[in-house]
Amino acid sequence: MNNRYIPLTLIVAVLSLAAVAGFLFIPSVQGNPVRVVMDNSGGRVIFTHLNHAEEYGYECADCHHDDIGQELPIACGSCHPAAFDEEFKAQHQKNFPSKEACLRCHDDIPTGPLAEEDKPDTENIPLRADAFHGQCMSCHESDGGPYGEDSCYKCHAR
Repeated sequence: MNNRYIPLTLIVAVLSLAAVAGFLFIPSVQGNPVRVVMDNSGGRVIFTHLNHAEEYGYECADCHHDDIGQELPIACGSCHPAAFDEEFKAQHQKNFPSKEACLRCHDDIPTGPLAEEDKPDTENIPLRADAFHGQCMSCHESDGGPYGEDSCYKCHAR
């Protein structure tokens, strides 16, 4: 082998070993994310998750509804979609690890297509944007965070 290929071969070997090690030794799951970015029509919000959880003292159930006995995270859109359209109706039940979560919105655990009178009243289930906004604004109002029409751009990017 030509001597000029030895450094290149060593670099490729080291990088290959690093790639294999990355697949074999999966890092542990992070507890609380530092920030969560939420894109929305009011402007992107960079939510400081770690501050709210650790510095402000909020519990997981204060925001995540983990009282349904499900392991977090359940995607918010499982219950609070962008719209109650046909795609949501067809796909949402696949997002839950057990059927017990169905009882949050349904009177019984559905076993097939629902008659119109058995469908939940979606007027009382907020859409994802409304659920986020209501959740944030109620805490901001009661706990002294930015609140009111003049404070929108303290959280929302322009």
